[in-house]
Amino acid sequence: MSTTLQKTVTFIQYDIPPLKAGEYKLVVHQTVDQSAPNDFNAQRVFAVGGNRFQLPGDAIASYFPPSNANGEFDGVLPNVVLKTSTLPWQRTSVESELDAPWLAVLLLEKSDAPLIKTGTAADVIPTGQTITVIGSTVTGTGAMPAGIFSYPGINPLDYGQAPDTPTSYIDLPVAMFSSIAPTATDLPYLAHIREIDTLDSVDDTQLSKQFSVVLGNRMPAINANAVALLVSLENMGDYLPDDAGNASPNFPPGITKVRLIVLATWNFYANNLDENFQNLAENLNKNAAGVLGATTVKIDAPAPDAGAVATAIADEATALTGADGDMLVINALAEGYVPLDHHLREAGDTVSWYRGPMLPYGGTGNFVSIPAFGPDAMLRYDPYTGMFDASYAAAWQLGQLLALQSAAYSTALYQWKKTLGKNEAALVEQELLTAKLGGGTLFPSLVQTRSMRVAVPEIPDIVAQFIGQLRLLVGVPFGWLVPHEAMLPTESFRLFSVDPNWIEALVDGAFSIGRATEGELQSDKAQHAELAKRSAGAARKARVNDRPDLARAKQARLGQPLQQITGMLLRSQLVPGWPRLNINGYSDTQGKTEVPKLRMVTLSRDVILCLFDGTVAMVAIHEAPEQLHCGVELNNGAASTTLRAVTGPNPGQQFLTDPKGGSASAAVPLRADGQTIQVADAANSVLTKLNNDFSQNITDFTSAEYALEFIKGVVKVEFVVGS
Repeated sequence: MSTTLQKTVTFIQYDIPPLKAGEYKLVVHQTVDQSAPNDFNAQRVFAVGGNRFQLPGDAIASYFPPSNANGEFDGVLPNVVLKTSTLPWQRTSVESELDAPWLAVLLLEKSDAPLIKTGTAADVIPTGQTITVIGSTVTGTGAMPAGIFSYPGINPLDYGQAPDTPTSYIDLPVAMFSSIAPTATDLPYLAHIREIDTLDSVDDTQLSKQFSVVLGNRMPAINANAVALLVSLENMGDYLPDDAGNASPNFPPGITKVRLIVLATWNFYANNLDENFQNLAENLNKNAAGVLGATTVKIDAPAPDAGAVATAIADEATALTGADGDMLVINALAEGYVPLDHHLREAGDTVSWYRGPMLPYGGTGNFVSIPAFGPDAMLRYDPYTGMFDASYAAAWQLGQLLALQSAAYSTALYQWKKTLGKNEAALVEQELLTAKLGGGTLFPSLVQTRSMRVAVPEIPDIVAQFIGQLRLLVGVPFGWLVPHEAMLPTESFRLFSVDPNWIEALVDGAFSIGRATEGELQSDKAQHAELAKRSAGAARKARVNDRPDLARAKQARLGQPLQQITGMLLRSQLVPGWPRLNINGYSDTQGKTEVPKLRMVTLSRDVILCLFDGTVAMVAIHEAPEQLHCGVELNNGAASTTLRAVTGPNPGQQFLTDPKGGSASAAVPLRADGQTIQVADAANSVLTKLNNDFSQNITDFTSAEYALEFIKGVVKVEFVVGS
């Protein structure tokens, strides 16, 4: 089921840094009231650095449409979301427009796109021209051939740059560049800031974040492979086209091509396939025929007949038939088990069952016996089938290995247990002294002083926090969570309950450091309840970015052990396509009572894990606010956008009707190609319609308002447990 999600996002016009990238001179002049010398001068030269030829590898948060996506992207304006809010304004594109970004998204059909080449900074400087670098004696020679135009004023290079600084570039014919590039008056509308909360997204230390968004000005052609380019337009303001896409008259004579630095590029295909957010989400767990498969963490095998399973279990005690054996195997697969090779401690080999911590059904109750001396104590054996269940033994061994891997944790645990052992011995001695000294009436000062020195030490915070992380499966290798790929195939969504016995075995293995004697075993057993309480509190405090009401609910339960943890695994192109995917879990199928998250993390490029502090009946996934895309509606070649309120009590709310008649939309003028938006004219069209027909009384229409008017809604897709 899908519905429209109501969520708040703040659109901000820009985040212009106090100083843009470049060299600056600070001059100080002071005159004092005294005899000569009374006039003093000083100056300092400094540089402000900034990206120019490349972006850092983690600079881009997301693209839209997603890279290599196929879908109904007609009318969509491609965009890039950047993690640094000031990045689009760190350099200048149009000298007279401080709010014009130096970055732009250009869109080409792949069949028309020239080859993107790799080179150096020298390749954007005319051939034979001597290259200098501010604050450096490094020099070089330009390598850009005659007839190609690139960035005026780029030589000398900035401080820290060099003629051999790597870059990528593309050569566009002047006519092609002019037909798709924005005008100088368009640029200020094509970048803005979005401030969003992180409450429904992956674990984060911040409750809100700002992202910068660079919008494209051109829609993709239908049934064509599109190439989107994030390019630099530094100092190119005088060479941008007019509204109709005609070339600027400022190009020098003889120029046939424009060379642009390419900072990022991605492809997508606009067609009628289903690789948009809603279709990808609604087709999870379905095969090519559209049939729904498994929705829990297990191999997708036929469901066993309950009666046949009961018969097979009864037959185990007498004579197990081949059919009984097959039924027990099918039943084990349905319960989330997989058969794995098992190398025995005494050099033998067998096949044993293994199941990770993610149960395909509700809780099992706690039945493992802890603490234990080793993993062998956790092995379970079925004499009728002759097979081991190694699940809890493997969990115990893993916990011990993870503990030994952390020097800080294992050292702190060992030292605490050593102190605890000494204090326990001192307590026994104290009891004997008290008894021998008349119940403490003889030499009371000695007895009372010793009693204060032998208090039981608290479990160290580092121990509680480490165990709390284990309860959230932090550090557990993915193969131990999902032991077979068939349990989580591509484009699948899996719900599960966390097996408390598996977790207890994992925790006991980690807590076993320093356990060698029966006395130490009993000492660990005495600390189990306190460890469970402290580690549960640490687990509940691990996630910072909770909604206030959910944070309060978790705070109220800090002293209580974790009860049933449920969760979901998602393996889909939704994860890389929408990197900050939002997820909510609810204890009811109407989505009224949200269950707090304990952990939400991206495990790999296309896998995300979410754990909930309680039992969920429904899970909803939806796009992150910073990834909302802009676009227009198309009708017989004409473009328009449905309008939203800018002022009044409900900013952002979409208008349903026009008070003066007709649709609640504004015309969006296009260039002759029918794909490239005349952005500044479109902004004026929207502003006029909002003020004239909807009495919005807007005086300053900026990139923030432009983005709001072209934004498209968010789809929320819900998964109900058991449906």
